[in-house]
Amino acid sequence: MKKFIPLFLILLQATLFAEGGGISSDKAIVAYKINNTKVKIDGNLVEPVWQQIPVKEFTQRDPNEGKPASEETNVWIAYDEDNIYVAARLKDSNPHLIDASLGRRDAYIDSDWFGFYVDPYNDKRTGYFFAVNAGGTIVDGTLFNDGWDDATWDGIWEVKTSIDDSGWSVEMRIPFSQLRFNENEEMTWGVNFAREIKRFNERSFYIMVPKNESGFVSRFAPLQGLSGIKPEQRLEILPYAVQKAQYLKHDSNDPFYKSNQYKTSLGADLKIGVGSNLNIDATFNPDFGQVEVDPAVINLTAFESYFQEKRPFFIEGANTFMFGIGGANNNMGLNFNWPQLFYSRRIGRAPQGRTSSAQFVDFPTETRIIGAAKLTGKINESTAIGAVSAVTERTFATLFNNGIKTQEQVEPLTHYGVLRAKKEFNDRNQSLGFMLTSVSRNLNYEPLKSRLAQNALAFGLDGWTFLDSNQDYIITGAFAGSYIKGTKEFIQRLQKQPYRYFQRPDATYATYDPERTSLSGWYGRVMLNKQKGDLFLNAAIGAASPGFEYNDLGFQWLADRINAHFVLGYKWFEPSGIFRRKMIYAAAARSYDFEGNLNSSFIWLRSNLTFMNYWGIGLQGAYSFESLNKTSTRGGPLVLNPAGYSIYLSFNSDSRERIYFDFEFEYKKNELGGKGSSLAANVNWLPSPQLNFSIGPRYDLNLDTRQWVGNFTDATALHTYGIRYVFSDIEQKTISANIRLNWSFSPALSLQLFLQPFFAVGNYSNFKELARPRSLDLNTYGKNNSTISLDKQENIYKIDPDGNGPATSFSLSNPDFNYKSLRGNLVLRWEALPGSIFYFVWSHDQTNYQDAGSFELARDFKNLWKSDGNDVFLIKFSYWLDI
Repeated sequence: MKKFIPLFLILLQATLFAEGGGISSDKAIVAYKINNTKVKIDGNLVEPVWQQIPVKEFTQRDPNEGKPASEETNVWIAYDEDNIYVAARLKDSNPHLIDASLGRRDAYIDSDWFGFYVDPYNDKRTGYFFAVNAGGTIVDGTLFNDGWDDATWDGIWEVKTSIDDSGWSVEMRIPFSQLRFNENEEMTWGVNFAREIKRFNERSFYIMVPKNESGFVSRFAPLQGLSGIKPEQRLEILPYAVQKAQYLKHDSNDPFYKSNQYKTSLGADLKIGVGSNLNIDATFNPDFGQVEVDPAVINLTAFESYFQEKRPFFIEGANTFMFGIGGANNNMGLNFNWPQLFYSRRIGRAPQGRTSSAQFVDFPTETRIIGAAKLTGKINESTAIGAVSAVTERTFATLFNNGIKTQEQVEPLTHYGVLRAKKEFNDRNQSLGFMLTSVSRNLNYEPLKSRLAQNALAFGLDGWTFLDSNQDYIITGAFAGSYIKGTKEFIQRLQKQPYRYFQRPDATYATYDPERTSLSGWYGRVMLNKQKGDLFLNAAIGAASPGFEYNDLGFQWLADRINAHFVLGYKWFEPSGIFRRKMIYAAAARSYDFEGNLNSSFIWLRSNLTFMNYWGIGLQGAYSFESLNKTSTRGGPLVLNPAGYSIYLSFNSDSRERIYFDFEFEYKKNELGGKGSSLAANVNWLPSPQLNFSIGPRYDLNLDTRQWVGNFTDATALHTYGIRYVFSDIEQKTISANIRLNWSFSPALSLQLFLQPFFAVGNYSNFKELARPRSLDLNTYGKNNSTISLDKQENIYKIDPDGNGPATSFSLSNPDFNYKSLRGNLVLRWEALPGSIFYFVWSHDQTNYQDAGSFELARDFKNLWKSDGNDVFLIKFSYWLDI
């Protein structure tokens, strides 16, 4: 659901979160006020303020928890009217071994690092982090949930480093305008510092939290002495210009190609401070083009593929809009999770309408966003708020027939709204929040009324409470409801969604009603989590009603489900024998639908071991019991899911080496004869401190003996409600590789290359039909008087289910496929001035479909290479204005 970039693995484990108990007053820090002097940010600590008494006494967390840091670190904090300054002197007894590798912004690379963490609200749960390595590479982001990190936030700040014969130095200048805080005459903030020494794999902190404890932000040391800070009204404007040139595969007679080949766009982002604690982001004619392409996938399921958000306006501050997540330091799903009520890729998505047939169609690839605004921040130390409002324009496709151009509407004028608030109580022992999402469409075009909702609403309450004064145990909960309104035709479509399938002929609880014009439902879940200690425990029970629907602005993959799970584990943090760390988890989970049918039941065992040399191995196994499946027949009756098992093995080397790798292997098999295996690896090579090359090949081989092919009406199919549910065996082979090259010329100038060759071949055989519901029984065509033949000229299968019997013959297209693609992009990024960035981007993709069902890598690669491709070149420049 989210992707967090580890800063020194955030110098934390994902298991280190919320403990109360306050900050360590015996390690209080004083910020020095700068008067009548200026600090030159050059990495040379010559200013008088840096001659004051420093902060020191760092403590190791790795590799020798609790022991003093192996090298001395001195830190100072100062401030003036506009900025907070951080300086660090990182002494090193072997300065020639300092690793000063370069990387692009927000790319954590194994090297020597210094990190500054700050909680300006002093709420002991949220904050910011600013980190720099000895070469000047920077990583920054936000902290939330007392230790989780989100590196999507990019602040505007300055930092310089320098290396000499006794160590290295850091100077940071962070404008107060980049931070959110409650302005007072006298303020106390929370702060922490971290240092990483690569050659020792050492991570040390000023305030060190033991591995079997919880909390991070809540443990920060108090920063005192901040007085008289009067930040100016914040107003930042980021105008941009984009020039795009597209060279695409096209028909030479296409009348639309040339008019779309070269495009220029202008726009601006606006950031306004509302006091010192709230922030409004607005965008006008936004550029929501993605710098990195989405990966290629082959999806043979009934469910939508999920892709991560990559547009800066939406990813910054995204954690504010997470629902159900908070308080607990672990959120396990096991076939049921917190609902993602806000999936920002719904805004500006490709139009959802369809057009009439035409010789040529100019169909937009996205819906233009007229304007969008976002409010985030905290009203006070315990209350956080967030809101999003966006309007997308009415969008048209242009059709060309016999020299005449016409237009058809494919997306209506639409407003998207999100409102979020969270408040903590009783010294942060409890929290309660709410979230509201809405989609409103101006549906004035009849064909769209059958495809889209007029109004879609979702509302939820979430919160958590600790169960004991030591904050060992916590309960989190979330409850949500949804309401959606539309035409009868649209609600009919919703009732047939794959996570619902009301049209099932054997449905008894929630059945298909073609006259409905609305749909509503609810969701509820409660989870217990053990926050700290060597023993791990997580348990949850939840339910989503059949009518629960939030996919218009969220990402939905379940409804009609009652689920429970229990996970028990143990973690050894102290080195013992050949192992540095060990952990083992065991879990059991079950899911039912609202009719009481068992949809899933499995047990699961997982172990991870880290050796003394920092190599690691992972083992995992699972066994699934027989259950009933309501999606296999795509709206037909329930069928039995066979029991099966899977095993998984992973292995990784020490990431500090110039060449390091990780390896994964998985094997699975079920009682119906289906089986699959996958083999994946990732190799990283660092030929120089500026260059990083990685290649991640993957091979999957899967044999499914019950792959859905189609549903065909036949009144003589008495055992299956007058429909023949056709399946087949499928042997699917997939080979792919993710290839990346990162070349950093300086901390501000970098070049990235990404390539993904992708080959997926599916060979369908042994066609069959469901013999009876709630079983594994299948009738194979070509046996018991039934016939099947392939018409190679038309490439269709002709099937007679009972030979000379009364059943109706039918045909289906040969579903074999051979999909090949090559996707990639090249990105040159230059931060000419703080916040002002120049991009040059080249994106390429090409595909080929020859030789369906047959896999020969050399031939397929040759066919792909010979295929025509699409090339898009883009130049973008944005200029940051701080007014």
